[in-house]
Amino acid sequence: MKNMKQYIRLSLFIIGIATIFACKKDLSTLDLNKIEGVTVDTTGMGVLNVFQFDHLVVKPKLTTNLTDAEVMYEWRINIDPSDTTSQLLATTKDLDAEIRLRPNDFGKYYQLRLIATDRATQLQYISSWNVNVRNSIGEGLVIAETTADGSASDISHIMNSMVTPDYNAESIKRNVYSAINGSTIPGLISQFRYTNIFGVTSLLAITNNSIAKINTIDYTLGGFNEELFSNHDYAFKPEGLYGIQQGDIYMENGKFIFTYLGANRLFGVPFDTKFTVPAKIALNRNSDASIVINFYDEVKGAFVYLPSLNFGDKNMYAYPAGAGVFNAGNLPGRTNLAAGYGVDNEFVHVLKNKTTGKTELYTFKAGETDADWNIIISSPKAFFDLSNAPGINEATHFVIMDNQKVLYYATATMVYAVLFSTATPTYEERYTLPAGETITTLQVYQQSDYPYSETYLPGNNNQLIMSTYGTEGKVYILPLKNLGVGNIDLPAVKTYAGFGKITAIATQK
Repeated sequence: MKNMKQYIRLSLFIIGIATIFACKKDLSTLDLNKIEGVTVDTTGMGVLNVFQFDHLVVKPKLTTNLTDAEVMYEWRINIDPSDTTSQLLATTKDLDAEIRLRPNDFGKYYQLRLIATDRATQLQYISSWNVNVRNSIGEGLVIAETTADGSASDISHIMNSMVTPDYNAESIKRNVYSAINGSTIPGLISQFRYTNIFGVTSLLAITNNSIAKINTIDYTLGGFNEELFSNHDYAFKPEGLYGIQQGDIYMENGKFIFTYLGANRLFGVPFDTKFTVPAKIALNRNSDASIVINFYDEVKGAFVYLPSLNFGDKNMYAYPAGAGVFNAGNLPGRTNLAAGYGVDNEFVHVLKNKTTGKTELYTFKAGETDADWNIIISSPKAFFDLSNAPGINEATHFVIMDNQKVLYYATATMVYAVLFSTATPTYEERYTLPAGETITTLQVYQQSDYPYSETYLPGNNNQLIMSTYGTEGKVYILPLKNLGVGNIDLPAVKTYAGFGKITAIATQK
C-alpha cells in the first residue's frame, strides 16, 4: 500500500512537470528575429457607409517601419454579408473603389479587410471594418440597353434635376442589373412599367417571350415568367404593360390580364372577351372613369370600348355602326400605330389604312354618365388625314400628348409635330439628329406616379425623352416650350452617351 502511494505521487509529479513545459512559450529566438509589424489606427472608423455604385474611399493611418516597397496591400470585401467569399477591390495602400454590391439588410454588414503582407517574411497583418452599402438609385430614368452581342439586355439609370426631385447633381449608373445579379436579362426589353407589387416597389420588364420583375430597392430579380402568375400554362408572348388607379394590365396574344398588384403578388387569368385587344390601347387611368379603355380591333374592323375594370360594367362593346364624323363600328382594313389619352379626356388613335397606305388620326369624346349614372359612351369626335405630313410613311414612333393637341412622330432621324387643334392639321419639323444616329425610342416624360400625385417636376408632360444609336447609345432630354405649338427648347437639350443600343426607357420613384 505504501509503495502504491509513492507510485501515485511520482506519477502526479511527472505529469505536472510535463504540463509546465508544454505551456511554456519558446522565447529563444525572439531577440534574434525581431519582426517589424504594421498597425492601423481605426479610431473614428466604426461602420463605413457608402452609396451603391459610389466610390468607397479609405485612407488608413498606418504605422510601420517597413517601406511601401516591402509591403503588399490587398483590399477585399465579401460578396454578401453572410458569405465568406470575397472580391478584390484594390492592391494599393489607400482604397478608392466603386462598390457594385446590393444594399445590405439592416444590421447585416459587409466586411472590408485590409491585408498588408510583408514581402520578405510573407507575414500578414489584417484589419477589418463593417461596411453599410446604401441604396443610391432614386427617382430618375431607367434605361434598357442591349449587351455587346445584341442578344440580351442590361439596365442602367440616370438621375439629374430634370428627372429627379430635390437633386442638383448628375448620376449615371451603368449596367446596374448585371452588377447586382451577375447576369443579364435574356432577350431585348421592349417596355418597362414601374409599380407596387404587394408593398414592394418594382419594375416589370417585357421582351418578346418573357416578363421579369425587378425589385427597385436593390435591382435584384424578383421573379420571372411563371413565377409572376397564378396560372400561366401557354407560351409567353408579352405585348404591353399599362396601369390605372388600383390596377395593373399585362397584354398578351390579343388578350389582357387585369390585377391590382398592390394587393396581390401575382397576375391572374386573362380577361374574358370576344374581341382581339391590340398592344396599343387608349386608357383613362382614373378608376372612376365612365369609359376606361378604348381600342381598335383589327380583326373585327371596329372600335371597342370597356366601361370599367374595377367597378360597374366590365363587358366590352363594339361601337354601333352608323354615320357620323367616322363610322366607328364599321372601319375595316386598318392597323394600329398608336393610341393614347389626349386633351379634354379624348381617346386618340393613329391608324394605317392598309388599302390606301394613308396614316389617319381619330379622336373620341370622353365618356360620360347621366343623372342616373347610366353610361353615355364616348362618341366619334374628329378625323384627320395625315397623308401630307412629311415623312409620315417612314414614322416609327408616335407620342400623344395629354396637355396640348400635338402629336409627335419620328422617322429614323427627324422628329415632327402634328398640330391638330383646328379642322386642318399643320405639320412642323421639331428636331434633326446629328449625322450617324438613328432614333430607337421616343416618349413624353411623365413621372411614375402621374396622374395621381399632387405635385410634379416642371418637366412632367413638358419634355420628350428620346434615345438614339450610332456608334453608341444616347439618351436625349428634350424640354418643350410654347404649349400648343410643340416647340423644343433647343439650347436646353441634355444628352447622355456611352450606352448600348437602347430599347426602352421608363421612370421610377
